[in-house]
Amino acid sequence: MKIFSGSKSQKLAQEISTILGSSLGKIQIDRFSDGEILPLFRESVRGEDIFFITNTSSSDLIMETLLVIDAAKRSGCKSFTLVSPYMGYSRQDKSDHLRSSIGSKVLADVLEKVGMTAIISIDLHASAIQGFYNVPVIHLNGNKIFLNHIKNLNLDNLCILAPDQGAVRRASDFCKSFPDASFAMINKKRIKPNEIHSMELVGDVNGKNIIIVDDLSDTLGTVKKASELIINSGAKSVRAITTHGVLSGSAIENLESSKVSELIISDTIVQERRSERITIISCAEMIAKSISAISEKKSIHEINTI
Repeated sequence: MKIFSGSKSQKLAQEISTILGSSLGKIQIDRFSDGEILPLFRESVRGEDIFFITNTSSSDLIMETLLVIDAAKRSGCKSFTLVSPYMGYSRQDKSDHLRSSIGSKVLADVLEKVGMTAIISIDLHASAIQGFYNVPVIHLNGNKIFLNHIKNLNLDNLCILAPDQGAVRRASDFCKSFPDASFAMINKKRIKPNEIHSMELVGDVNGKNIIIVDDLSDTLGTVKKASELIINSGAKSVRAITTHGVLSGSAIENLESSKVSELIISDTIVQERRSERITIISCAEMIAKSISAISEKKSIHEINTI
């Protein structure tokens, strides 16, 4: 087994390899002046099981990943497991509009075509995405990353809230670790991506400390509007948990002007911009345990169950 890192995931990859008691493999990823990418393995990978840690949050990183897989297969590796904690294009899991693409299916097809033999990811936007792949998909439950942090806050009158219909299952799963917590949700209507038409609160939040649970936050427009609705409905405080901090566009500005006291995210995506309201919790241990289980041909059930 050898572990390699993509160009934007060195810190996470180093943490994972340290937990596993190994060192990162040597790979050089060059870029020409026009942006063309050329990956070069600086050690033999022949007959090796490769784990490549990266994320596919941008077109550039997707292309980098495809070329690394191709280089590894041409160099005679035994298997290639893509460790992509955040899978890009996962919001395109179905065709919601006439004559639109299904981006996550396209990405799955291309990754398999170049030679990926398995994938490890955390909190895919839709579980159905696993069906787009014809190779093993190890889909990790990101809720486990955040449980200790929330328990250590010792919040009374806790209420777990799903920010839309798509997050109900994830928020309900989070509730399993807080049997005394109540549950609420927001009925949200969109007219187009990143633009909300209306919100309706379902459930009682009066006098409660709210934890919003979702898989990703992009512009934080939903979180900002939801927090205002929740506080205006009598809540004591609002925190938000989101596994993947995409945080594009006006995300930081929206967070700073929102009623959210703390945004808790994982390090699945490198954060270029920061805010004092953001708490980052590492996913390295969960991924390291999964890699270890796979390499030793053991079950990951216990790793993945709340």
